[in-house]
Amino acid sequence: MFIITGGTHGIGRATAEVLASQGKPVLITGRDEESGAEAARQIPGAEFMRADISDEADCRAVAERAMEVSGGQISGLVNNAGIGKRQTFQSSTLADWDTVMNINARGTYLMTRVTLDGLIAARGAVVNVSSIAGRAGEEELALYTASKAAVIGLTQALALELGHLVRFNAVCPGQIATRMMQAVTADDHRRRTLELRIPAGRLAEPHEVGEVIAWLLSDSASYVNGAVIPIDGGETAGLRTPRQLA
Repeated sequence: MFIITGGTHGIGRATAEVLASQGKPVLITGRDEESGAEAARQIPGAEFMRADISDEADCRAVAERAMEVSGGQISGLVNNAGIGKRQTFQSSTLADWDTVMNINARGTYLMTRVTLDGLIAARGAVVNVSSIAGRAGEEELALYTASKAAVIGLTQALALELGHLVRFNAVCPGQIATRMMQAVTADDHRRRTLELRIPAGRLAEPHEVGEVIAWLLSDSASYVNGAVIPIDGGETAGLRTPRQLA
């Protein structure tokens, strides 16, 4: 059994679709029951559970269901659920901080902690979805950046501590055409301005991230542990010159 948090849309759903196409059973979580039920209907062999991953009881219920279905083994966990809000640091509040950290950092901790026994039993793998913002700061995303940096730190620490039992890796998506990016993708000028920052010259589709995640969960990546992999079309490879952006 493979658990994917935030699996009802975007990168999470794309990952579930890739795994399902490989004949692997997936349990997807989300907070929207309607979109979750739709995803479960459309993805072969998928099951949906409504869960708030910042809530320990919800996380335990997901882990218990996965263990029940799979006979006590969890082959993989994808901590994908996340939230971000673009705002200046000065306009942010403690409530904003708590909201972002509770989903992005606390949720990753909780899901990993409650599934660990099942992951160890299966000699499974965890892929944490961070962001290029977790590797370098970004204006008006201080809270999001901090939370995604925490995800990277947790990934690497667990790879060192538990890597002989479970593999832990992180991916750092760049500009992906998900619903979180709709404000950009719907505006041709904003989209083109953003694409000029990316050597690949375009935004990625969610399945392009899902394919990498599925590979990290597979036996083909059996010696990949503690890696932090950017999936960003080269955006964070270095600085682009004004000539290149012209």
